[in-house]
This record gives sequence, C-alpha cells and structure tokens, in this order.
Amino acid sequence: MKTLYCIILTLMFTPFTFSQEPLLKIGLMADPQYADKPTTGLRHYKQSLLKLEEAIDTFNLQHVDVVQNLGDIIDDEWDSFDAILPIYNKLKLTIVNYHLLGNHDFSVDSIHLSGLLEKLSMPDYYYSYSKQGWRFIVLDATDYSYFSNPLHNHDIDKVNAYFENTKDDSNKKLWNSAIGEEQQNWLKQELDSARLLNQKVILFSHLPIRANRNAHNLWNDYEIVDIVENSSNVVAFINGHNHSGDYLLKNGIHYITVFGMVDTDISSYGILEIHKDSLVLKGYGNQKTLHLGIE
Repeated sequence: MKTLYCIILTLMFTPFTFSQEPLLKIGLMADPQYADKPTTGLRHYKQSLLKLEEAIDTFNLQHVDVVQNLGDIIDDEWDSFDAILPIYNKLKLTIVNYHLLGNHDFSVDSIHLSGLLEKLSMPDYYYSYSKQGWRFIVLDATDYSYFSNPLHNHDIDKVNAYFENTKDDSNKKLWNSAIGEEQQNWLKQELDSARLLNQKVILFSHLPIRANRNAHNLWNDYEIVDIVENSSNVVAFINGHNHSGDYLLKNGIHYITVFGMVDTDISSYGILEIHKDSLVLKGYGNQKTLHLGIE
C-alpha cells in the first residue's frame, strides 16, 4: 500500500513533457557530386550512391514532407545523372522532391545543357513553394557565370562585370557566380508576397552569401544580403557549395551551409524540423545538429 501511495504521489508531482511535433520536416543534402571515378583527396565520388541511398532510407523512415537537394548532384558527365537520379525514386510517394542547380551540374557536354531542367524535374531555374504557412524560395545561384553562360547566353560584359567587381576578394573564383537583376527583382516580389500573407521564409541556394569574404560566396553576395536582411520575414538561408559546412547568425537570420556529402567516407545529410518557435537541423554523419530559435 505504501508503495502504491508513493507511485501516486510521483505521478501527481512529476511534470509531463510532450515532444512537440514539427510543422514540417525537410530532408537536406548538398554536393553528392557523384561520378564513376576513384577517390581523390577527401572526395569519395563513387560512394555518393550508397550515401544518398542511406539518406533516402532515413527520410522515408522519418516521414519527411519534402526533400531539397542543394546542388551539385553530379561531379561531371551527363551519364552520372542516370546513375544517381533513380535513387530518388525510392522516396515514398507522399514526399515531394526538389532540386536546384550547382556549378558541377553544368560539367557536361554543352549539347545537354538545355535538358537540365527536364532531367532534374525542375519547374524553372528559380522558383518557390509554400507549405504550412511557410514559403520556401529556391534561388538559382548559377545565374550569371562563365560555366552556365553557354546555356543562359547573358551579355558577357555583365558576367565580366560581376566577376571583376569582386576586386581581389577571396570569392573571385571562376567556379563562383552571381544572381542577376531579373532574379533579384523576382526575389523581392516573392518576399513582399510572403510578407503580405504573413508567411515566414527560408531560402535555398547552392552558393552562400555569408560569412563575409568566404571564398565560396556569390560574386555579388552583398546585393543578395541587402535584399534578404531588409526583409522582416526571412528566418534562414540554407546552401551547399562549401563542403566543410558552416553556421552563422547575422541580423536575426540563420545562415546554414550543409556539409558536402562527397567529402566524407561515411555520409552527410540532415533533416530540418520546423517548429512554431524554432528550427532543429538533425545532422547525420558529418552534418552537425543545430537547435535554432526563431525571432
């Protein structure tokens, strides 16, 4: 009887904690860079098939709502797409899969460039989608560049200007790029529309825009930072390209660089849980776990 009394008292005075179910779960991976070639340095090209399969299995098991690839699904060669893309077909039918373009996705014969969007089932080079009161804006960080210009055919003087405006900054690299004026205007419209609908915003990009002077940043990172940080409803900017990963909180925005999947002999991917007042990026393999508040 005494034992039962103690159990009742314990139940009465022990607070119950219920795990808050997230509004959304988004599977994230960056830079698989699959190619049928030997490991070079840190880059385990062939292993990306097995690592992506593991990620897809995890996304299915954890019942994510969306999978967002952050670019560079291949390292080179058009046939590499045919080896890695079928792995995405293993996703449950309830999971929506999105892609964006990275610089290595252009490392194919120029005759195939016009087929990139169809190959990756992308609605456009840049686009957005909304779920559960959130807007997700997918940027085309490869807009103005030397590697994508055979496809986009922008005025080469504008490409040169973006490149030269980096002066001697560390991001003055031929494998970087810029987001042009047309896309910038579209981005402003998307942010204004989301604000009017009281939607919080997460942006996805291949190239980062923070931290300052990062060698992997967009050539015109300062222009995109100005747009993003002058919008009151942006919560996070998530990208790939810098394989070592990164995190920075600046002006109330979480800047997350997802660790490159190709740069590990284990794996690297994450599940972003979106809660009412926080983000939780659950990391797998080399990807770090992050617990982030929402202002």
